[in-house]
Amino acid sequence: MPSFTAKTCVQIPRLDGEDVHVWQLKLSGSLHGLSVSMLSEEEVEKVNRLRSPELRAWALSMRVQLRELLSLYLNLKPIDIRFQQAEFGKPSIINSALSFNVSHSADVALVAVSLCRELGVDVEQWRELDNLEGLVQRNFSRDEKHQWLSVSNEQKQQTFFNIWTCKEAFIKATGRGLGMGVRRCTFNLQSPYEIRQCPEQYGDAVDWRCVPLEFDGSLSATLMVRAKICEPFIFEFDSDNLPEMA
Repeated sequence: MPSFTAKTCVQIPRLDGEDVHVWQLKLSGSLHGLSVSMLSEEEVEKVNRLRSPELRAWALSMRVQLRELLSLYLNLKPIDIRFQQAEFGKPSIINSALSFNVSHSADVALVAVSLCRELGVDVEQWRELDNLEGLVQRNFSRDEKHQWLSVSNEQKQQTFFNIWTCKEAFIKATGRGLGMGVRRCTFNLQSPYEIRQCPEQYGDAVDWRCVPLEFDGSLSATLMVRAKICEPFIFEFDSDNLPEMA
């Protein structure tokens, strides 16, 4: 698995061609000090529908930082960024060639930014699952289930989340979401975690780059992009010390 170390960015490199920037966001677990002033009414409503103060704080922190980050690329005020959703819910920026994708798990979020339209990222913190084998049977392809038989009990939790983030990142990149059916895409269960098979309407598997992202802690993360090559730049985002564009 490629290993990437997130680093604080003082100056954001220029995006060009198939470049991808991946930003690691640290989410606040408290609503104290967080402002909704730069969010749309729809975003505020979505945050307020969450069931606990901690979930609302994480969601609010993510949306605020996302707008702050994208504003640097777009040279706009955060409040002036306008989002839209495609047919199956994938977000995009109105009147912009910039593509982005977001994922968060507990207090960690990742934002992938690129000029590539077919881009997806997913992060999952490892946790105990009550019915791991049942999840494998429902969500893995036939080939993946065969590979699963060779995974040791000690490695099953990590392997499952590694592959789950691959699948989630891929269906997010296609824009189809879970409705596509995660069993229709097949990945290697061990490094290199490349995609072996995907639905024909999304091209050949060789058209896609699968990039596992290794960070400190018990979490899995994957970037998927439809491109010839993909060597992402990994940064940490600090809203108190915003970087400048190159």
